Amino acid sequence: MHFFLEQLADYHLQKYLTDISDFCFVFPSRRAGVFFRQYLSEKSPQPIFSPDILTINDFFGKFDHRPVSDNISLIFKLFDSYREVADPDVALDDFIPWGEMCLSDFDDIDKYLVNPFQVFMNLADQKALEDDFSHLDKEQIEAIRTFWSSFDPKRLSKLQQSFLELWKKMPVLYEHFNERLDRDNEVYEGKLFKAVAQKIQDKTIEDVAYKHIVFAGLNALNNCEKRLLNYLKTKGKASFFWDYPEWILKNPESPAGKQTPQGEHEAGRFIKRNLLDFPMPDDWENPFTEGPEKITIATAANDLAQTQIAASFLKQMAKVKPGKESSTSPGVRTAFILADETLMLPAIHAVPAEWEKINVTLGYPLKNTPAYSLIDTLMTMQHAMRTTREGKTWFYHRHLLALLRHQYISPLIGEQGHQLINDLIKANKVFIERAQIPENELLHKVLKKAVTPDELTSYFTDILETIYRNLKKRPETALEQEFVYHLYLTIKRLGEILSKQNITVAPETWFRLFRKLADYQTVPFRGEPLSGLQMMGILETRVLDFDNLVITGMNEGIFPHAAPPNSAIPFNLRKGFGLPTIDNQDSIFAYYFYRLIHRAKNVTLVWSATDANKQAGEMSRFLHQLYYEYPGIVENLTYTQEAGIKAVPEIHAEKNTRVMNQLSSFLDNGDRALSPSALSDYIECPLRFYFKYLAEAKEPEDISEELDPRIFGNLFHQTVEALYKPYRGEILTSEIIEQISKPVNLRHTLEEIFAQNVPFIKQEQNVFADLQGKNSLVFEVLMRYLKGFFESEKKRTPFVIHGLEYRMKMTFTTPSGHKIRLGGNIDRLEEKDGTIRVIDYKTGKGTNRIADIDDLYDTSKHSENKAIFQTLLYSLMVSDDRKTTPDRVQPAVVWMRKLFTDTDISLYLKPSRGQQEELNLEKAEPAYSNALGILLDELFDDGTPFKQTPHEENCNYCIYREICLKQK
Repeated sequence: MHFFLEQLADYHLQKYLTDISDFCFVFPSRRAGVFFRQYLSEKSPQPIFSPDILTINDFFGKFDHRPVSDNISLIFKLFDSYREVADPDVALDDFIPWGEMCLSDFDDIDKYLVNPFQVFMNLADQKALEDDFSHLDKEQIEAIRTFWSSFDPKRLSKLQQSFLELWKKMPVLYEHFNERLDRDNEVYEGKLFKAVAQKIQDKTIEDVAYKHIVFAGLNALNNCEKRLLNYLKTKGKASFFWDYPEWILKNPESPAGKQTPQGEHEAGRFIKRNLLDFPMPDDWENPFTEGPEKITIATAANDLAQTQIAASFLKQMAKVKPGKESSTSPGVRTAFILADETLMLPAIHAVPAEWEKINVTLGYPLKNTPAYSLIDTLMTMQHAMRTTREGKTWFYHRHLLALLRHQYISPLIGEQGHQLINDLIKANKVFIERAQIPENELLHKVLKKAVTPDELTSYFTDILETIYRNLKKRPETALEQEFVYHLYLTIKRLGEILSKQNITVAPETWFRLFRKLADYQTVPFRGEPLSGLQMMGILETRVLDFDNLVITGMNEGIFPHAAPPNSAIPFNLRKGFGLPTIDNQDSIFAYYFYRLIHRAKNVTLVWSATDANKQAGEMSRFLHQLYYEYPGIVENLTYTQEAGIKAVPEIHAEKNTRVMNQLSSFLDNGDRALSPSALSDYIECPLRFYFKYLAEAKEPEDISEELDPRIFGNLFHQTVEALYKPYRGEILTSEIIEQISKPVNLRHTLEEIFAQNVPFIKQEQNVFADLQGKNSLVFEVLMRYLKGFFESEKKRTPFVIHGLEYRMKMTFTTPSGHKIRLGGNIDRLEEKDGTIRVIDYKTGKGTNRIADIDDLYDTSKHSENKAIFQTLLYSLMVSDDRKTTPDRVQPAVVWMRKLFTDTDISLYLKPSRGQQEELNLEKAEPAYSNALGILLDELFDDGTPFKQTPHEENCNYCIYREICLKQK
C-alpha cells in the first residue's frame, strides 16, 4: 500500500518526469513538503532539479510581495487608529486584549471576502436585511435575524447599548487601520489574501512563473483560497489532489450514473465541496484503504500513565528492526502523536531505549524554561522595587531571595550570594535597602531600576549576555544556552518593535507585550525529519501517513479543542456571513483525525480518565464515533497500574562511637545540659531527639513576615519579663499590679518588644512604625492577653518574684550511675506564703491534671502532659539548687488560652480512684525521679538505638516527618 505523498510522487514522476522541475507543489505544511521531496528523490529514475514546494501561505506571497507584519506591530498600528476614530484616552494595557480579538476578526473578514460594512451594520432594523442582503441564502439571513431579533431599538439594555456603540465604530476603524497599513506598505495575512483575490477579480494578477501548480492535501479553504484555486483551474494551470478516507463520504449512485459525494460525516464537511469545485484528475487513483483492521482505545488512569501506555506500544513496534533509514523504513513509518502537547517532556522520557533516533517537531515552550523564569523573576522584582524621595531603593525580600537563589544567578555570585541570603534571613528583613547589599558586578546590573522600553530591553539583554557567557564555559549546558539565546532574540525583537512606535510604553505594558511574544515561542529540537521515531503534534501530521500510530491526549476538550474563536463577532453573525465558527473547528479536527488513522496498520488511541486538575476526564467524541461507527474491530482496554502500599521501613539511628561521644557532652564533665524540652522530645520520639540535638538537622530558615506561634510566645514572655523586672525581690500587691498593667504602659512596653523581635517593623528609624495586616491583629490579641494575665495576677497577690527567665542547672545521678547535667530557663520563680512556685507560661494546649506520674513518660500521653513534666523537672532543679525541701516547692502553669475562663495555675494529681489533690514536688518526687532515672539510662545505653515513635500522632507537627516517611 502506498501512502498519499508516495503515490503523488509516483504519479507525477511517471507523467511529468521531464517537466516536473518547473512545477510548484502546494501543501498545507512545510513538513509535508520535506517528506514529498524525499519520495521524489527516492523514486526518480534519474537526477532532476527539485520543483518548488510551498505552503498555501507562501504561494499567496508570490502574488503580493508586501511583508506580513507581526502581531505586536499590528496591535500598535491598530491602537493608533482606535485612538483617532474611537477613544483618544484609551490606555494601551486596556486595549491590547481587545485589539488581539479585533485583529483576528479583521483577518477572518478579509480571508472570507466579507463586506466589513455589512458585518458591522446595525441590523436591529430588520428591513435592512431584506434590502441589502439579497446575496445571502435563507439560512444565513435567518442566522443574522436570530441575533438581532433581541435588539429592540426602543428598549436596549446597557450591554446592548455598549455593544452598538462599539459596533458603529468598527467599519470606520477597519477602514482607517487598512489605510494606515497601505501607507506603510504592510499587511496582515488576511489583507494579503484579500489583495490577491481582488487582483483576480480586477484581472490585474500577474502570470504564475510555473508550468503547473499542484495543490495537494488541503482541506478547509477560505474564500480567497477558493478564488485563487478557481482562477488557476480556469486557466488550466492547476490540478488538485484531496487526501481523505473514503468511508467518511457516502457515494450512492446518482440517476445519471455518476458518483456524487453525499453524507453528513463532520470530517467530510469541506472535502465534499472541494471534490465538487476542484475535481481530481481522472487518471489519479487515490490510495484508499479500509482502515486498520483493529483500533485499540486505551484508558489511562492519568496523564503520566498515557505516556507509559505509549511506551508499551512503541516497544512492540521497535521489535521490527529497521534497515537503512529511508521514508519507507519502520522508524519513519512510526509516529507518536501528542494531541495534548503539554505532555511532550514526559513523552520524550517515556520513549523506550530501543528507539535510538527520535525526531521531535514540537519544540520546547520558551515559557517553561529556566531562562524565562529568570526574566519573570526580574520583571516581578522591577515591578515591586520602590525608590524613596531620598533616592533610596528598596526591595521586597521574596523577590530578592528568589533572584539570589536562581540557578543562573547563584553560580555567578558564588559564596557572596550565599552569605547575603543567610544575613538577610538572620536579620529577618522583609524590605531591604540597596545600600545593605554588598557590591558585585552582576548585582550592580541586576538591581538597577529600568523604566523606559529602551532601558528594559538593555537591562534584560545585558543580564542574558552575562549568563550566556557563563554557560558557554560548561559544555553540558548546551540546551540551556539555546534557551537563553532564544529568549535574548525575543527581547531584542520586542525592543526593535517598540523603538519604532511613537508612544511611551509603561514597564507594565512592556511586561505584558513580552509575555505575549514569548508565550508562543518554542525552542526547536535538532533532529532529522526523515529518520527515527516521529514525535509531533496534530497539525504537523497533515498529509503525512504512518503504519504505526499512538496518539495520546484523546480527551474531550483537548481533541477536539473546546475553545471557540477569539472573536468580538457573535456566533450567529459569524454563521450568517459565512465566517468560521467553532463548528468549522470541530470539522477540521475530525478531518485531521480520520485522515491520519485510515492508512495506518497499528493504531492505539489513549485518553486519561482524570484531567490535570484530578477531575474526571471525558473520552473524545471521536473515540465514541469510532466505537459505534467504525466497521473494523475497536478494542477497549483499561490499563491499570499495580497499586500497593509499600511497607514503610523502620528508621532508626544506632548509638555508634560518634553518637556516644556527642551524648557524653551532657555528662557532668561535659559542656551541655539536657533541657526539659529536650527530654520531652525524647519521650515523644527518640529519633526526633537524635535529629534535633545530635545530628542538629535544622529546619530551613526563611524570612517571616507574620508572627508564628513561637514568636507570639516569645513576645508574651519578654513583655511580662520587661514589666516585672523592676519589681524583682519586692512584695507585689494588687495596687502595684494595677500600676504595672496600665494600658499605656502595656502598649509602650509591647511596642518596644515588637521592635526588638520583628526587624521589619522598625527598619532604620527610631520610631515605632505602624503595624499592618495580620501583625496588627497579633499586637491587639497580645494586648488582650496581657490585660487578662494581669487581672489574674491581682487575684493571687501578694507574692515575691525571685527570678525571671531564671537559669537553673543540676547534676542528676541515674540508677546505673550516670551523672547527667540538666538545665534550662524557668519563666518565673516566685514565693507566696513560704512556698516556692516554679511557673511556666504556656501558649499551647495542655492539661493541668494527671492520673499517675507514669503518664508523664508515656509517649502516647506526653503531648498533653508536657507542661506538667517540664515544670516538675524545673521544680526538681530548684529544690536541688536552693536546698529547699520538696514540700515547699510547687510547680504551676499559666495557661494563656484559659486566661479568660480559668485563672487557676495550680497542677493536680487525680487518680482514677481517689480524690484530686494539689500537686507539689513532695508528692511527685519519688515516682518522678525514679522514672526519670530509667529514661536517662535508656538514653545513654549504647545498645538502645534512637527509634521512631510508635504513636504517629506525635508526627503531625514534627519537622522531620518527611525524613521519617510520615508525611501525609
